[in-house]
Amino acid sequence: MTAYQAQSKLNEVYDFLRSFEGMINPDNIRLGRWLRDAQALRKSSPAEGFLMEALVYRVQGKLDQAIEYAEKSYRLDKALACNNYTTILSDAGHFKEAVELALITLQKDNLNTYALNRLIIDASITIDKDSLSQGLALFKDPNGKFKDLLNLAHRRLKKCDETISTLEKAGITIDSYAAVSSIASRALNSYYLGNSRFEMAIQHNEAGVFLIINEEIPNIDINDCFIIHDKYINDLIDSDLSFKDYKRIVYSFLPLENNDLLEGSVCQQQETLM
Repeated sequence: MTAYQAQSKLNEVYDFLRSFEGMINPDNIRLGRWLRDAQALRKSSPAEGFLMEALVYRVQGKLDQAIEYAEKSYRLDKALACNNYTTILSDAGHFKEAVELALITLQKDNLNTYALNRLIIDASITIDKDSLSQGLALFKDPNGKFKDLLNLAHRRLKKCDETISTLEKAGITIDSYAAVSSIASRALNSYYLGNSRFEMAIQHNEAGVFLIINEEIPNIDINDCFIIHDKYINDLIDSDLSFKDYKRIVYSFLPLENNDLLEGSVCQQQETLM
């Protein structure tokens, strides 16, 4: 395989990741072809080959394998793999590791808007104000081109305080909330590729106070949501969390009725960069 052919194959995977939004079909014939192409690419360009294989595993919903091969690529070429590796970690629910990697990237490249954007998303989910503040301090915008991104980061910092207040009202710790969010992310991304948004609210009833989290997902139906929810429940039960940690959290996956993702809600974003 020539260098041009290899880059063309890798671009096919990037284009698919950017354009596809919906339930995953791991048996798609072209995914098998892409895996063979990735393994062939490793001979001439190991870092790109491992990265391509990681991205194909992500498309298949095989998140552990995606992490394994993204890490291999990252060890060989950090500049090439850092952004995609961060996203794959986040997709698999490893938000803390994704935040740490985004900060490492910003320390080396303080103009990296992708790393800051990823940090905004993942630090918001884990309510990690310190890391988000650190990322803001590292990021440089000498020409004022990224005011919107910086304003979003500051809004999310304020949103963290609101989230903490909401959790306190429901008697839920930040660690429990982050752990449940991690399990939910992994369940979703085992079956789905694309964007989503989630919103939460407090509900009072005769049984007590509950945190209601609705994650709304484009281009799927209610039966797809049941599949995702079943994995979420099974993984939650099998996790290290005790029932008392999550008994007041009601997490639901719902079809997004209007496919416009609102900026005001916290959005999970699946992005890959060349």
